[in-house]
Amino acid sequence: MLRTGIFKIYCNKDPALLIKKEEELRINLLLEPNNVEFLRLLGDVLYFRKDIIGSIKIYEKLSKLDEKNSEFLGFLGYLYYEEENYSLAIKKIEEALLLNKKMAFLHFLLGNAYSRIGLIREAVFNYDLAIFLDLDMHQAHLDFAENYEIMGCEEKAIREYIAAYEIDPRNYKIREKIEELNKKIKK
Repeated sequence: MLRTGIFKIYCNKDPALLIKKEEELRINLLLEPNNVEFLRLLGDVLYFRKDIIGSIKIYEKLSKLDEKNSEFLGFLGYLYYEEENYSLAIKKIEEALLLNKKMAFLHFLLGNAYSRIGLIREAVFNYDLAIFLDLDMHQAHLDFAENYEIMGCEEKAIREYIAAYEIDPRNYKIREKIEELNKKIKK
């Protein structure tokens, strides 16, 4: 669901490669403006360059080009969640779940979005569905945290580490990670 593969390919070697990949994709899209694969990759690159709005525009186009693709709608919902536009996040995630009800991560994300706007009953319902579909919520929070940390979003990483720690407070490594990131932010 979270598209970290392309980020690791380009950013772990040289951050400028991500910019070069964006330029390459934009040139390819001049020739093939509706090429789904080029658009998806561009949306991912923009996301990892922290251009969430640009990525949203690309994924909106993708969801119109392929209306039956639950992954496009789900990732679009995730992007709106990142922008803290929870009403649109909920709408897009629910559209994705209408196409594929078995996407455990989307139920988890939907639970998070409902929780953020204070709809606890709906949040718990979706968390229960995610667990029923065999999602490890503790690991999901850790995955979010690690990805945010890689992207340099320390405050969001801390929020996810705290959520994971609340699920399993026996994991002292998480508490140490939270303290480490808090120190980093204060510097």
